[in-house]
Amino acid sequence: MATYHAPVDDGIFLLRDVLKVQDHAHLPGYEDLTPEFCAGVLEAAARIHEGLLHPLNQPGDEEGAHLEAGQVRTPAGFKAAWDEYRAAGWCRLSVPASIGGAGLPPVIGALVGEMRTATAHSFAMYGAFCGTAARVLSVLGEDWMKTHMVPRLVAGDWTATMCMTEPQAGSDLRQIRTRAERQEDGSWRITGSKIFISGGDHDLADNIVHVVLAKVPDEQGRLPDGLAAVNAFIVSKRLIDQNAGELGGPNRVSVTGIEKKMGIGGSATCAMNFDGAVAWRLKDSGRGGTSSNMAGMFMLMNSARVGTAMSGVAYAEIAQQNAADYARQRLSGRAPDRERVPGQVADPIVAHPDVRRLLLGTRSFAEGARATALRVAFLQSIAEGDPDPGRRASARDVVEVLIPVMKAYFTDKGFEGTNDALQVLGGHGYVREYGLEHFVRNARIGQLYEGANGIQAIDLLQRKLGADGGRAMASFKEAVTSALNALRELPDWRADAEAVADALARLEATVEALRKASPSAAAAGAYDLLTAFGIVAVAWNWAEIAVAVQRTEVRATMAEEVAQRKRALAKLWFSRELPLVTVLCGRALSSSDPLLSVPDHMV
Repeated sequence: MATYHAPVDDGIFLLRDVLKVQDHAHLPGYEDLTPEFCAGVLEAAARIHEGLLHPLNQPGDEEGAHLEAGQVRTPAGFKAAWDEYRAAGWCRLSVPASIGGAGLPPVIGALVGEMRTATAHSFAMYGAFCGTAARVLSVLGEDWMKTHMVPRLVAGDWTATMCMTEPQAGSDLRQIRTRAERQEDGSWRITGSKIFISGGDHDLADNIVHVVLAKVPDEQGRLPDGLAAVNAFIVSKRLIDQNAGELGGPNRVSVTGIEKKMGIGGSATCAMNFDGAVAWRLKDSGRGGTSSNMAGMFMLMNSARVGTAMSGVAYAEIAQQNAADYARQRLSGRAPDRERVPGQVADPIVAHPDVRRLLLGTRSFAEGARATALRVAFLQSIAEGDPDPGRRASARDVVEVLIPVMKAYFTDKGFEGTNDALQVLGGHGYVREYGLEHFVRNARIGQLYEGANGIQAIDLLQRKLGADGGRAMASFKEAVTSALNALRELPDWRADAEAVADALARLEATVEALRKASPSAAAAGAYDLLTAFGIVAVAWNWAEIAVAVQRTEVRATMAEEVAQRKRALAKLWFSRELPLVTVLCGRALSSSDPLLSVPDHMV
C-alpha cells in the first residue's frame, strides 16, 4: 500500500519565508498567521489526513459507492470518518468567520486541500462544495436560507453539489433542457435530468443542497436557445420548513444511477432526476443578464477550479514520494558515474540519470506548482481585502488569468508526473499492490473536471486576456518582472533571470499575435499558449523561492541540504522546462491549416 507524508515543512517555508503571511495582518484572516500558528494548523491537518483518511483511500475506491433502493451507500469507514472530520472543524477551515467558519484565508485552505486530495480524493468529493455553497447562500440566498441552511453547510451537517451537466450539454450551457417553472408562492419547480453529479447522494449527512442550472421558459412555454434563460436554483434533497428550518419529507429528487468510472470509485458520481422538485432561484440583484442569473454557479465553479488545480499538485506529490522511496531501495545496474553500494551486485536505481529525470522533474513541478497556487491564494486575499484599490485591481487581474492556467496546466502536469512516477516502478507500478496505478487512474479526472482543459485555454485567450484592454497580461508581467529584478541581484542566477524574462517576452508577443489572429487560428494555438503560461508562472515562483533561500534569516532555519535541493529544483525548472516556452509559442503561432483543412468526415 502507498504511504504519504504531508508536505508540512514546505508549506511552512512558503507561508513564512516566501509569502511572509505574518507581515500581512491587515488582510482579513491573516491576524493570527504567525509561523507558530501556521505550523500548528498544518501539523494537525497532517495527522488527521495521514492517520484517518489515507487508510480509507485505496480500499474505499476498490469497494466503491453503491446504489441500494434509490439510496447511495458510501464505502466502509466513510461515514465514521466524515463525522470525525467535521466534528474536528475541518469543514469550517476557510469559511468566513462572519458565517460561522474558522475564517482562515485561502493560503491555508489550499495546503489542507492538497492533503485532502492526496489522501482521500473520493471521500473529499462529498464535502467539496459545503463551504462555497454556504458563501453563495450568505450572499445571494433569502434570509431563511442564511438562517437555516448556511450554518448546517458550514458545519458539514449538510453537503452541497453543483448540478450543471446534462447528457446533451456539458460545457455548452446553451443546450441545457432542464426547465424551471415559477409558482404563485415565489418558489419554482425544476424538471429535468443531470449527469456527472459528484456526491449527488450519499449516507454521510442528513440533507444535500443542490445548486442546479435550469432554463426559464418564455411566454409561449418554450425553452429559448442561448444563455439568457439559464438561471441558478437551490434544490434541497429534503423539503425544509422555512420558519423553523426543520427537515420534512423528500423533495422530488432521485438518483437514477452511479457512473462506473475509471477512478475515484468511492465517490458517487450520480445521474440525477428532478421531477417537479421544489426550488428557489439564486440571483445577484447587483448585476444584470447572465452575470446575475448565474452568479451562484460562477462562484462554485471558480472555487472548484482552484481545488481541481490542487489535485494535480497532490497526485504529483504522493506519487513522487512513493516512487522515490522505491527507487532508493530497488537495485538494478550500475550508476554511470560511480558505484553507490560497493560489494553489491547493483546500485539503487535512484542513481540513474533517467530515473532522476522522472523523479526530480515531478518534484520540481510539485514544489513549484504548490508555491504558485499559494501565491494565487494570497493574491485572492489581496484582491478582496487590501485597502489599496490599485493593489486590489492588480491582484484580481493576476488571479483571473491564473485560475484557468492552474486548472489546466497543473492537472496536465500532475497527471504526467504521476504517470512518470509509475514508470519508475516498472512492472511493479502497474500492479495494485504499490498503489501507483490507483493514483494514475484517479489523477486523470482532473483534466476533465470543471470544464475540460481545452475549454480553459480558450477561456484564457478569449475572455481573461482580452478583458479591459489586456490589463491582466500587464499585471502578470509586472509581478513576474518584480521577482526577476530580485533574482538578478544574485550573481549565480542572473542568466536564469534573463531566461525567464525572455520567455515572458515571448509569451507576451504570442498573446498579442493570437489576439489578432482569426478565431480558428487563435483557438488552434490556445492550448499551447496556456501551457507556456503555466511554465512561466511556475518559473516566476521558483524565482521567488531562489531569492528566499539566499536570505540570511531563511538559511538560519533551513537545513543546508534542503536549501541545496531547492536551488537544484529551481535550476532544473529553468533549464529543462523553460526552454519549452519557445517551442510552444512557436507552435501556437504556426499555421492552423493542417488542423483545419481535413474534412470533418475524414478526421
